[in-house]
Amino acid sequence: MSGARAFGGASEDLGFDFEHGDRLALVTALLDACAATPAGWWCQPVGARTAALLALLRASEAREAIALTLRCAACAAPFEIELAHAALAGLAQAPPQLQVARDGAEPLTLRLPTGDDLRAWQALQPAARDAARRAMLARLAVAGTPLPGDEAAAAAALAQADPLVSFSVACACPCCGVAAEPEIDLEGLALQRLAARQRGLLHEVHALASHYGWTEAEVLAVPPARRAKYLELIEGWA
Repeated sequence: MSGARAFGGASEDLGFDFEHGDRLALVTALLDACAATPAGWWCQPVGARTAALLALLRASEAREAIALTLRCAACAAPFEIELAHAALAGLAQAPPQLQVARDGAEPLTLRLPTGDDLRAWQALQPAARDAARRAMLARLAVAGTPLPGDEAAAAAALAQADPLVSFSVACACPCCGVAAEPEIDLEGLALQRLAARQRGLLHEVHALASHYGWTEAEVLAVPPARRAKYLELIEGWA
């Protein structure tokens, strides 16, 4: 995502449906719109898509960490943690393929799932869960024949190989000291932050257009720092 533009600087950014749209399609559309060059995002591994979405969030918020509020499972106290973007980017080094060792059989070589694979997984969901898992495992196998019972070991190997997809953070509650390792949906977290950015942009457009009579395009043409100053003036007159 080097050279990508920040989300929230173009009128098309107001059209993304963060509430009702298909999540896979939404992520792909965001990356297509904001990446410096097309990368065939449907064909990219899920971890690479997540890394690119986090890089987009980093460029858009201009912050080096994601502040996140967690709640202790033991005492229910809320506490804050920060996820450093540099540390997250360092996890985006998943191998293109991995091997799953099996007793009495040759290792099973798998490729990492892509956006297209997740789309296929969605289509498989109406089928029985076990049948869907077997079908997906066969889709990901590049060497070796998947055998009954391989699904659990394959899922564990895939999660270990791509930590951005199966992400958890070790932490301890500052109130009661209980240690935990909660799972965090990084893709969902990035989408939440980008959705909040879109809502803020809509508020700016509404306020400035209502007060000055500017069009949406004219509002967005004003640099964000100057827009903030105009909004301060409007609030001072209210």
